[in-house]
Amino acid sequence: MKTSASLLCILLTTACVEIPPGAYYNRGDPENLIDVSSESVHITLASQENIQELEGALRDAPPTRAELSCIETDTLCVQAQRALARRAIPLQFTGDSESAVSLVYERVVARDCENRYIDNSRNNHNLPPATFGCSITGNMVQMVTDKRQFTEPRLMDYPDGEKAVQVYGNYLKPTSKEESGGSESSAVSSAASASQ
Repeated sequence: MKTSASLLCILLTTACVEIPPGAYYNRGDPENLIDVSSESVHITLASQENIQELEGALRDAPPTRAELSCIETDTLCVQAQRALARRAIPLQFTGDSESAVSLVYERVVARDCENRYIDNSRNNHNLPPATFGCSITGNMVQMVTDKRQFTEPRLMDYPDGEKAVQVYGNYLKPTSKEESGGSESSAVSSAASASQ
């Protein structure tokens, strides 16, 4: 009797325990399938050969952004600024005294989700398995071309706004069938009245 009463008390207390917030954290979010990495290439600006090396690096693999540390009036610094401006690479000046440029490559890659069966028998809170909805999330991530939208989402810019206005304008315009259908129906009704 004492054993069953103590077992009943244990079951009641475990049933009243709130689900910890960590149990719901990042379950099924597309951001879980995104891996972000950053790499920096350092080029010193000591001679004209370094400028050619910089232009070659920009031509072969344009970086995400660049950090430039040099005196702005220096000829090599001006040439480096022009090379970065030609490729429209965002530039940031740092306060270092060393005359150099750092090319920063940021890569955002989507990986496949783990959509295998995971035993969920020790689930005290009756939550779905961690892989529940994995295929839908994986497909959603793969449909986005620019994966940086997950890490640094952009607001609607001018081309998007123009397209939205164009779509709404096309919605307000009558279609060509409605225009031609209206003229045909009036011609048919006038022909019918003329025959009577």
